Amino acid sequence: MPIPMLNPSCFLLAALTLSVAAADIPTTAAKVHTVTVYGDRAEVVRHLTATVEAGDHTLTFENLPGATDLSSVRVDGKGAFTLIDIRGERVQTKEVADERVLKLTKELEALRAQVNDLTLADNRITQRKAALEKVLGRLTSVGKESANAEMDPAKWAAYLQYHVDTLAKLDKEVLANGVSRTSLTLDIDRVQRELNELNAHRFKFRNVARVRIEAKQAGPIELDLAYVVRGPSWNPLYDIRADTKAKTVQVNYHAEVRQSTGEDWQGVALKLSTAQPNLGGREPQMSPWFIHRYVPEPVVATGGVILESAAKPSRFDRGRLAKNGVGALAFDATSATSAPAPAAAAMDFTYARVNTGGTAATFAIPRAYDVPSDNKPAKVAIASESFPSEFRHTCVPKLSPHVYLKAKAINKSDFPFIAGPTAVFLDGAFVANASLDLVAPGQEFWTYLGADQSVKVDLKDLGKVEELSGIFGKKTARTVVSKVFKVTNGKSTDISLSIRDQVPSSNHEEIKVVFEEPKYEKDTDGLKVDQSKFVEWNLTLKPGAKQDVPFRFAIERPEGFPMVGQ
Repeated sequence: MPIPMLNPSCFLLAALTLSVAAADIPTTAAKVHTVTVYGDRAEVVRHLTATVEAGDHTLTFENLPGATDLSSVRVDGKGAFTLIDIRGERVQTKEVADERVLKLTKELEALRAQVNDLTLADNRITQRKAALEKVLGRLTSVGKESANAEMDPAKWAAYLQYHVDTLAKLDKEVLANGVSRTSLTLDIDRVQRELNELNAHRFKFRNVARVRIEAKQAGPIELDLAYVVRGPSWNPLYDIRADTKAKTVQVNYHAEVRQSTGEDWQGVALKLSTAQPNLGGREPQMSPWFIHRYVPEPVVATGGVILESAAKPSRFDRGRLAKNGVGALAFDATSATSAPAPAAAAMDFTYARVNTGGTAATFAIPRAYDVPSDNKPAKVAIASESFPSEFRHTCVPKLSPHVYLKAKAINKSDFPFIAGPTAVFLDGAFVANASLDLVAPGQEFWTYLGADQSVKVDLKDLGKVEELSGIFGKKTARTVVSKVFKVTNGKSTDISLSIRDQVPSSNHEEIKVVFEEPKYEKDTDGLKVDQSKFVEWNLTLKPGAKQDVPFRFAIERPEGFPMVGQ
């Protein structure tokens, strides 16, 4: 049955309408409508609006991207039709006629034959030169092996002239053969390159989806073809702006989207998903773990004597273990790890809608967006959220003389913050590049704001003192370690400051560590000691305040008890 022609006026409509009888229907009007991007792939949806006659039809969706997972093709739609079959196919297309390839192949064989003839000719010339030299040698040799009678001078001169002329002629032939060989080599390279190019593109493949439907009656239909293509990706980026006066932390949430599928996404509804389809849907399965008796392998020494060896373990079966292992705003593609200049005025954000499912969240960008197939980063705004924040200065004087500022906030938004790089701003000035860990909605998180030069904590080491206590009997040796932290708040506001140090942990019952200053019995708001014996002082300092924080502890053990790790 012949394929009916499409009405040309239909191409002037915003949504192409196809009016055909029961037959194959091309879908050039189908455009990419919706894209959901994951960490390493994307689900692409093409939307088609058409008008069909009653009967069976095959809708052919051409030129799906090369990295399309054809098993992922699925269809959804509206209209008076029944879906019969969906087939994803990889079609081989012949691009170059066999005659051209055959002609070049024969030409290449002929050129190579000519090169072979030149090689044979050069071999013959070599043999002729060798024969001439042999004759000359026999004529000029003296001895009993030479039976040649003496020739008169005229004959000698004639032969020598013949010898020289013949060698010159042979040398010209060698030079001519070399020129011919060079020309043939260039021709062979040219033909071989053309043949290689033709063979490389002789066959092309294209991905096609064929959707067979049965229309119960003539009328309009809408159809969405969805498929998964590997390669596209998105990564989170953050601008974090801390305001010490307002006591807030603002998180500007962006995404960097890339794709090079060969199919431009123009004016698409963009979604970003935190799902990880590459991990699979089921947890890994373990195999049995077997333990065997250790049997040393015998070692054969020189002379064939068998020795026992406990140094080399024997081989045994350990069993096998399972091996497991976007845009609302038009931004430039600058990475968040660079130091952008602070904005002159606050910008308005068009928030994405977030849909949190059982295992992942999906961000729906609220306006159409273009993502070209050039693998260049497209920066998309997801959201901007501001949270009340608690600021705290922290320092570890024994490791660094600097005092660092950080802010604590609670993610009171509906958006999970995926782990990613951050550009950190403090009171409008760029201060650091950092990173943000995964933060779920409702979860507390810290933002690190770099060193604050206006707060100082100087560590003064007062040294160690060795003491011996006890008069009679067993005596106790004591090493007393003393230091003091000299704190200065050079800011014009109150600050909270945490100072961290440590005392050693004893691994022997006869070694004891005693706090002398400050006295410690249990954790308080001002003093805490954790299981690793890290000590934390929490201070509140007025503007311009100065304070000394003493720290002294003693290590006690029996006199003469050897001790390491001081």
